[in-house]
Amino acid sequence: MKRLRPYILLCVLLLCMPLVAQQQWYFSVDERYPAQRSQLQGKHRILVVNNALDQPQEFGHTTMIDGESQENIPVDLSRSVLYCLFSAVQAMDLSGEFESVELMDISQNTSTNYYARKGLSYAKAEQLCADYQSDALLVLNQLVLYDLLESFPIEDGSYYASLQAYAQSHWTIHYAGQSREFSFTQADTLLWESQLHYTRAQSLSDLPSRQEALLHLAQELGHKIGGSFLPSWQTDRRYIYEMDELEAGLNAFRYQRWKEAIGSWKLAMGQGGERLEVKDKNNKKAAACAAANIAIAYEMLGDYSSACAYANEAYRLFGAWKTAYGRQQQVNIRYYLELLQAKQVK
Repeated sequence: MKRLRPYILLCVLLLCMPLVAQQQWYFSVDERYPAQRSQLQGKHRILVVNNALDQPQEFGHTTMIDGESQENIPVDLSRSVLYCLFSAVQAMDLSGEFESVELMDISQNTSTNYYARKGLSYAKAEQLCADYQSDALLVLNQLVLYDLLESFPIEDGSYYASLQAYAQSHWTIHYAGQSREFSFTQADTLLWESQLHYTRAQSLSDLPSRQEALLHLAQELGHKIGGSFLPSWQTDRRYIYEMDELEAGLNAFRYQRWKEAIGSWKLAMGQGGERLEVKDKNNKKAAACAAANIAIAYEMLGDYSSACAYANEAYRLFGAWKTAYGRQQQVNIRYYLELLQAKQVK
């Protein structure tokens, strides 16, 4: 099993937190998680390509007044593709993860049929890679935007109105010099709701225009696409159990001397060899807390396999305690195990 080791920034807050039957203190862990999509990893020069056609003005706009469908109205969405692409490029470029991110804003799609999606030919994709000296292309082949505007009265005589916007998109990734491509779709939606008013006109006036709403959604979709290729930072807390039997290890842990803390807490567990054994069978609480602390120390060392082993042992020992507090700690440790397992990839 290959371990995936995120970058970890530690901000130790020596803050004691009284809990039901035990004291804990916590520190914040800022972790760099892998990108949602891994296809552009290692591809340093990216060209984002417009290969989409503008959406027809009459397509995709539904109005329901008091449950009755109204005549559709045209909406100019000729800028929607560029809004989406500019937003994706900006997200990727500002991240600093790539050597360069450029945009081919003029559509390469020579078709006149918006409803029939058409991808770049291999020859065209290779030509663009050569012309722009790009390692990979991120190509938008189609962007579909549609909306539903609704309004109806409610029981108190006031009017409710809402505008739901939807987006669907199709993308292709082409690697320079490779015939195999990767395709994926991305969808998104946004909802606006009005305040309740006693006239329909007032309730509708709270909503953005359809053009404004759909262009905003196109921009949001592009930002989401760009961000899906980028690592993300997430902040979480790690809780350390504090009691007299664990004090020596706690002192080492506060100064990030992880191995020293592990050794001290293993002694507190009465551990012999590689087995997890409790010397004092009556001191189940100290053994369980020590095992949980050891798991976190191993996590700080990047040894997730050992961290999982000790977290599982802490789960078992808290269960053997057979108290409400012990069961609650099992819930906490089960959540912690999920975080650890998410860091391990096959």
